[in-house]
Amino acid sequence: MAESAGTPGEEKVPSWSEQLHRMAAPQKGVMPAAGTTGPTLVLVIAAMSFLACLALGASLIVSKAASGWESDLTGTLTVQVKPSDDVSAEDQIAAARSILLATPGIVKAEALGAEETAALIEPWLGAGTISESLPLPRLIDVELEKGVPVDMEALAARLAGAAPGLVLDTHRQWLEDLLGATSAARFLAFAVLVIISATTIALVIFASRAGLSANQEVVEVLHLCGARDGFIAAEIQRHFFDLGWRGGLIGFALALFTFLLMEILAADGALFLVPLPSLSALHYLWLMVVPAALALVVAATARFTVLRVLGRMM
Repeated sequence: MAESAGTPGEEKVPSWSEQLHRMAAPQKGVMPAAGTTGPTLVLVIAAMSFLACLALGASLIVSKAASGWESDLTGTLTVQVKPSDDVSAEDQIAAARSILLATPGIVKAEALGAEETAALIEPWLGAGTISESLPLPRLIDVELEKGVPVDMEALAARLAGAAPGLVLDTHRQWLEDLLGATSAARFLAFAVLVIISATTIALVIFASRAGLSANQEVVEVLHLCGARDGFIAAEIQRHFFDLGWRGGLIGFALALFTFLLMEILAADGALFLVPLPSLSALHYLWLMVVPAALALVVAATARFTVLRVLGRMM
């Protein structure tokens, strides 16, 4: 039996199928439903967000590690006591410690034992490969007083004249290499972020133009109904902001899982050659900037592109 058309003036109640269709519809504005381009764009933005989070997170980890290493190296010195046929190692250490402790700005000078020195080299040569016949230099760990300058050249000259085989290591070469590597890592992360941003902008421009081209008739009808370009651009901007935010959150979640997995695997120090610090809670807040920034970039790019295309259509 056919459904009653209802009395004139009575509002027709939509059927359950129509209500379900409206609830499932992904788009309620003038922008067409996501269809084929929506999910694809979300996946692409998710990939961009994932790569951007990885680049930013890696830069934060390297900066944190470099800051800790620089703090450790700038407050210490090392004196190498190389084996000599003329003087015993104990006499060399005694002569070096007497000069070091008499120097203003040095608060501690402790000599490492042979076992401690071998333990420092084992990670590079392998455990059990160091024999007693291997002539290892003895090391003296020197701690500096903060804020008190020390003339390194004069100290090195006094050590060299006190006994043969005494070499002062100020860690300057380590610091220079460390700062250079940190700067390179930061530049690389910045370059990756710029490339990701440029790629995302290009994809959004293409998607916006394709959407307008495929729905040109809808745009013309809206113009006939009195809709202005700003209204149409706002609807499309809202649509792309939703796509960008969803894709950004997916990429952020994947990057978060990756960093947590790396932290678990690197807990025993076997994953990397040197131990690296993990991301802090503040760093994860910085990573949250990535999906938010991507959503804003996507929305702004879509709006600018739509307004420019609509201006040419008039």
